[in-house]
Order: sequence, then structure tokens, then C-alpha cells
Amino acid sequence: MPLVTGAAPVVIPAGDFTSPVLLERERRTVPVAAFKLDSAPVSEAQFAGFVAANPGWQRDRVPAIFHDGGYLRHWSSPSTPGQDEDRPVTRVSWFAARAYCDAQGGQLPTLEQWEYALAHLRARAQITDDAYARLVFAWYNQTPLVERHQTAIDTLGMLGQVNEWLEDYQLLLSNGEQIDFGGGSCGDTARLLASYDAAHYATFLRYQSRSGYTPVTTTSTLGFRCAYPLESAL
Repeated sequence: MPLVTGAAPVVIPAGDFTSPVLLERERRTVPVAAFKLDSAPVSEAQFAGFVAANPGWQRDRVPAIFHDGGYLRHWSSPSTPGQDEDRPVTRVSWFAARAYCDAQGGQLPTLEQWEYALAHLRARAQITDDAYARLVFAWYNQTPLVERHQTAIDTLGMLGQVNEWLEDYQLLLSNGEQIDFGGGSCGDTARLLASYDAAHYATFLRYQSRSGYTPVTTTSTLGFRCAYPLESAL
């Protein structure tokens, strides 16, 4: 049984996912089974409930090997979040995010699940490529947009709030050689794009930013949500 409850997860129907970024020599389409996904990033209040039930994840108790020193440092105490408890929890490491999802009977979504869900929700909400690209660029530039908040709502908060941990968040590229997102040249970047337009480049920025994380990373812009098997009783 989950230790912390919030809005009911939404069902993401089965379908095919074609990566917008060339992680391999050829662009491939893979089937994605139906699953459930949290309808919003995990909040400060939800994570506080997890910490209360699992004191070993308090910032003064968690082993140093599971974070980089910034774990929940913005909380007013080791077990008490700040004033805005509804905002997405940040400054949590990959290890902590995985532990939370496991306690809920779920797991961190895979890259394919997360990106497929976003593409599905974008299509359902009829968010154009241009609107999507503007939203992503605005977030990375920390530039407010009037449309930003409505678009974030349409996509379950998957855009415009925080970056999110994934189970397999850091992947190496293989276009004839192993290339890391963070170390490639402009020419390498061009080879990784399935199409040379603003929407594909915006997506590439998200993939690229993930490559800079390590499992112990804790930042003010990185949160998470959980995925669950379709038959889950959540």
C-alpha cells in the first residue's frame, strides 16, 4: 500500500514511441505498454509524508553516498518542508526518488515511458510544435510566458515546472561511436536530431540536460513523479 496519497494517477494507453533523438544508429520505434503515471510531480508535502514514515531518508540521517550534500537543504528542518508544500519537491537525489516510488508500489518512469506520455498528452491537448518549443525554451531561459501555465496543466505538469528523474535518465549515444550529450560538438548535436526544427531541438535540450546528472545530484530544478503497472491498486 502507498504511504502517501495524492491525486489519482492517470492511465497512459499503450502505443508506439519513436524517439525524437537518435540514441542509436537508426531511429527506432518501440511499443510501450499501458501504464499509470502520477498526474503531477511529487509534492513537498507528499515527500514529507514519505520521510516521516521512513526516517532513514531524513537529510540528517541519509548516508552521504546517496546525495551530493544538498539533499533537502531548503527544508526548515530535517522532516519539515518549507511554506509552499504543494510545489514539486526538489533537491532529492535519484536514490531518494527511487525509494519514494518503491514505497508507493511504483517506480521511476523509464525514458521511453516519460517521453511517450508527454507526446501522447501533447497530441491529446493539441499543443503545436511551436507552442511546445516556446514553452521548453522559456523554462530553460527562466522566461515567463502567458501560455506557459496553461500548457503545463494540459501536460500534467510535465513541462514548465521541474526537470524529472527517470529510471534510465542517463544514456550514451551511439552514432558510429559512443558520444555523451554533454561532450559532443555542434556537428555531433546535429547528427542526434531526427529533424532540424525548434520542437526537436527543444526536446534535445531536455535529453542533454539529463546527461549532466549523477545519481547523487540534488538541485532546485529537479523533481520526479512515479509510474505504476496498469494493474496496480493505486
